[in-house]
Amino acid sequence: MQTEAEKKAQRAAYKVEAQRAQAAYDNFRYTDAQREQTIEFIGAAMQVIRGEAEFDSLKQLLPVTGTGMGLRPNTSSRFDFDSDFLNKWTGIDVSTIPKRDGGAGFEPAWFQIDFRPPMNIPRERLEELLQLKVVHGWSPDGGNLQFEMAPLHGLPYFNGGSFLYSPLKQPQGDFDVEVRFTYLNGPDKDPWTATRLSDIQIRRQYLVSEPVKLR
Repeated sequence: MQTEAEKKAQRAAYKVEAQRAQAAYDNFRYTDAQREQTIEFIGAAMQVIRGEAEFDSLKQLLPVTGTGMGLRPNTSSRFDFDSDFLNKWTGIDVSTIPKRDGGAGFEPAWFQIDFRPPMNIPRERLEELLQLKVVHGWSPDGGNLQFEMAPLHGLPYFNGGSFLYSPLKQPQGDFDVEVRFTYLNGPDKDPWTATRLSDIQIRRQYLVSEPVKLR
């Protein structure tokens, strides 16, 4: 059994290690090369989700490091891509559903990057890359910016903006594509000028009546 002195020393060591890990995270900065490689992968993922490129084309850019349960209901599996070229905190994955024609294999339905820490990528660059419909204003009025939900228990409002897009040209098929960016605001608290991207999602929204729901 540990003595009180040993427990105290263990707690102190844990605190030092936690502070060291937090400092490493806070001081981390992406390089231009990392940013360009990430943007290339986002563009390739859009082609896959649109059905214009094979899923294996993504594995030519980044290896798959693991699989698991899909990130959303009714997805069959999740493919985790190697994000070590960025850091140990960021996650890159694609969720899939079984082929709806009953054949073997799967359909890629949901691509996501969870940036930790956020990466500086101007929205305009991603809007152009992914050929998105850009309308300034709130999403209920036809714009891209979504309303922020009220926080619970008196917490401060989320310091950022969630932007929802449709492509200028939807795929020719029985699904539409939806793109969502989540940005953290800068000092001016204006989501339209934010550059720190914390999350990107590109997903299929199926148009036919069948048991495939991605929300």
